[in-house]
Amino acid sequence: MRKNKLIRIVSHNFHDYKMSYTMLYLGLSAGFGILGNKFGMLYLVLSFLPVLVWSLLWFNERKTTDTSL
Repeated sequence: MRKNKLIRIVSHNFHDYKMSYTMLYLGLSAGFGILGNKFGMLYLVLSFLPVLVWSLLWFNERKTTDTSL
């Protein structure tokens, strides 16, 4: 029974968790991008991480069902 409650809480707050992890990934990609500048090819690979994160955020926006607006 406790497992179902945990799953319900996590799934209800998934959008908030996704936003905080998105900011974490953007911060990490910026830091790794600065470090990767010294390594050339690594910089090119890591520079696409923010594009991937923002595209995931863009296409996975939570849809609202409120049609009264």
